[in-house]
Amino acid sequence: MASVTYQGRNLAFKLVNHILVLSDPAPVVKRCLRQLGIGLVEICGRRFKTRHVAVVAIGKAAPRLIDGALGSIEVTRALAVIPRGWVKPRVSGVEVIESTHPLPSDLSIKAAEEIIELSRTLGRGDLVIFLISGGGSALVELPRPPLTIEDLTELNRLMLSSGMSISEINTVRKHVSMVKGGQLARYFTSRGISVVGLYVSDVPGDDPSLIASGPTVPDKSSFVDAVNVLKVRGIWGSAPAVVKGLLEDGVKGVVPETPKRLRAFNRVILTNMDVLRGLKTMLSELGFRSVILTSRLEGEAREVGRALASVALDSARRGTLLRRGVLLAGGEPTVTVRGSGRGGRTMELAASFAKSVSGQGKVSILTLATDGIDGNTDAAGAYADHTTESRALAAGLSIDESLANNDTYTLFSRLNDLVVTGPTGTQVNMVSLILVNVTGG
Repeated sequence: MASVTYQGRNLAFKLVNHILVLSDPAPVVKRCLRQLGIGLVEICGRRFKTRHVAVVAIGKAAPRLIDGALGSIEVTRALAVIPRGWVKPRVSGVEVIESTHPLPSDLSIKAAEEIIELSRTLGRGDLVIFLISGGGSALVELPRPPLTIEDLTELNRLMLSSGMSISEINTVRKHVSMVKGGQLARYFTSRGISVVGLYVSDVPGDDPSLIASGPTVPDKSSFVDAVNVLKVRGIWGSAPAVVKGLLEDGVKGVVPETPKRLRAFNRVILTNMDVLRGLKTMLSELGFRSVILTSRLEGEAREVGRALASVALDSARRGTLLRRGVLLAGGEPTVTVRGSGRGGRTMELAASFAKSVSGQGKVSILTLATDGIDGNTDAAGAYADHTTESRALAAGLSIDESLANNDTYTLFSRLNDLVVTGPTGTQVNMVSLILVNVTGG
C-alpha cells in the first residue's frame, strides 16, 4: 500500500476514539440535570418541584445516560433497559433490565410491564425522567390487542430487511403498540406524575417522535400513514393478517389513534450533528480543513457510498469543497437484504465507495456505527480507499460479489480494514470521515 494511504488511514483510525468521546451522552445529560435543593430539580433550564424522582433509561445509550443522570440528581428509583450482553451502567443502584434487539420478544413485554408498574408506585407530584435512545423500539414493547409478540417480531423482520427508513419503520411500530407514540407517558400523566423525556437522536432530522418510536412524544403520524408505508414498500401483502386487520380498523376509527397531545416536556440533547461539529473543531486543531456535508444521510447504503465517492473525487481533482482535508457526514442509510452474508450499512457504504474510487484518486473513507455494532456483525465499520479493490482482487475477493451477498464483513476482515470497538453504550447513528488528498496524520 502506498505511503499516502497508510498516513490517511492512520488519521482516520486516530479519529475513531474522538468520535466515541463526542458521542458519549453522559456529560451531556449531566450538564442538563441539576439538583437545586430538596424537592427541586432543574432539567435543561426548566425547574420541577417534586417529591420523588424516578429515572428510566431505554436504549443503546441507556448505560451512559443513566450514569450521567445519577451523577447529577437524587433519585428514588432508577431503571435501565438495555440489549442483552450490552454495556452495563457504571453507577450503583440501577435496576438493569436486559431485553432483545433488533427484534422484540417476550423480554420486551416484561420490560414494558416493569415500567408501567413503576407508574403505579408513583403519585401526583412525583417526577419521572425518561432517557431515550436508539434501540428502544425493540427493547420495550407491548403489542396492541389482538396482536401477539410473534406478530410484531415477524412484522419487524420484514421491515428491517426491506430497506425502509427508520421514520417509515417507526410510523408503523407506533400503531401496533401500546407504549410507542406517546403512549408510555400516558400511564404516568394519567396519575398526575410529571413526565420528562430527554432524547439521544439516532434518526436523520432528530425528530424526537421517531427516536425509539417516541414513547413520551405526541405522535404526528396516523393509521393511514402506517398502512400507506407498508403498501408503498411492498410489504403489505406479506404482513401478518392480524396486523393488517388491526391497521385497517385503525383507519376506520375502530381502534383509537396514538395521542396527538401530551403533558410532557421533551428535549433532544445529543445528535449526530453535534458529533460532526465536534469533529470539525478537532480537525481544525490538528491542522486539517473540514466540511460538514450532512447529518441526514438516508437511502440504500451502497447508493450513498457511490454518491459520497463522486463528491470526494470532485474535491480531490477540482477542489470543489476542499482540495485537501476531511469531508464529514452522518445519518442512517439502509440495507435491503438479499444475500446470506454478514455485514451492515457502514460496511456496504464503504465497499461501494471503494468500488467507485478504485485507482482514481487519493481519497479514502472510514465509516463507523457509533453503537459499535454494524448489522449482524461484531464490527463497528470499515476503512476503504482507492486501493481497496486492487487489494481485494489480489486476495481473491470481489467487491461486487461481497455486495451481492451482503457479505462485506468478510471482505474487510480479510483486508484487515474492519473498525472494531465493541459495544459503546451510545447511539447517535453512523459517522463517515472522507479523507481527500490527506498525506499526513
